[in-house]
Parts: sequence; structure tokens; C-alpha cells
Amino acid sequence: MLKPAPPNRSRPARAGACLYLTLLLGPAPLAAADPGSAPAAGSSVYQTQSDMLYNVAKFIDWPAGALSEAGALVVGVMGDDPFGAHLDTALRNKTVSGHPVVVRRLDSPARLNECHVLFVGASGSRQAAGILRALGRAPVLTVGEGERFARLGGIVAFIRDGGRMRLEINLDAAERARLHVSSKLLRVATVRRTAARRPGD
Repeated sequence: MLKPAPPNRSRPARAGACLYLTLLLGPAPLAAADPGSAPAAGSSVYQTQSDMLYNVAKFIDWPAGALSEAGALVVGVMGDDPFGAHLDTALRNKTVSGHPVVVRRLDSPARLNECHVLFVGASGSRQAAGILRALGRAPVLTVGEGERFARLGGIVAFIRDGGRMRLEINLDAAERARLHVSSKLLRVATVRRTAARRPGD
């Protein structure tokens, strides 16, 4: 398993804007985009987040045995589901490291370990903390919204910054889950490197 890349504490430089947009949104042209951000206005917010979630997953390595050789990579949604059909559309017929991607809406914490990627659509920090606590050190890429999600121990946070969207990655949380985050992704995100408090502390 590869060792995590050295932390990057700063936001992407202007020269990295094209790399950021390519990583997160693919080749679609985006006029007048700010460095380190992706458009997130009106009803397009969760379409943008769906695309970002997929592209982030492509830069994650799971530990040996977490993904069966011929199995699917499961993206779960637990709690509030803000995506509607956007997530299903964005992930339809997609693969990550050769694994077909499937989406599941989860109705019980007992099913959390079915996932490799989990979007925590919690309506409050207490609910999010409970979900993260239930996962423990399971090799699951947790994704949520807002800076507080990363502070609680979530791995990837989508943060609205005015009319834009940016990424924050809690690298300590990723290490606890035994997930390797590509240095390419770390270069285009705000990295939280101080030890995150455990949910519920």
C-alpha cells in the first residue's frame, strides 16, 4: 500500500486551476472559473457534487481486500439524500480502477460497511457524528458537506464558498480508514492535517 503524500496546507495556486477542473469536472469547458473551485449555483449544486464525488473516488486507493477483484465499488447515501437522480445519472456505467460503480440508498446503520464510498447526508452534526462513529476504522471514503463534517472526522467535505464549491480533505481521517489519497488530489484541496477529534468527543 502506498504511503500518504506529504500534507498540503494551502489552497491551489492559480497555475493549478486547469488541473483542478480537469480532476473534478473532466474536459467540459468552464469560463471564468476561479482557481480551486467548481461551479455550484442553483439547481446545479448537487449535479456538480455528483460529478465531484465520482472524480474524487478515482484518486483514492483502498487497502488490499477492501474491494473484491470482480466486485463493484458501492457508493452509499445515508441520511438525507439531496441528489435526486443526479447521482445515479453521474455514476451510471462508470468504473473506478476497473470496478463498476453502483449506488445504494441505505436505510440502516447496519448496512454502512456495504459501502466503499459513503455520502453522509445528515441534517445535523449529531447525526453525522453517529454515522462516523458507527464506521470506526472501516475502509470507507466518507463524504459530506461543510467544514464541520471534516472536523468531525469525515474524510472529504464539499464546502460552498459563495457561489463556488471547494474541497477539504481530512488526511488523518483517511489514514485511520487505511485509504491512500493521491497527491494529485491533495494539491487541489484544502488539507486538514491536525488530528481530528473522534465523533462524539
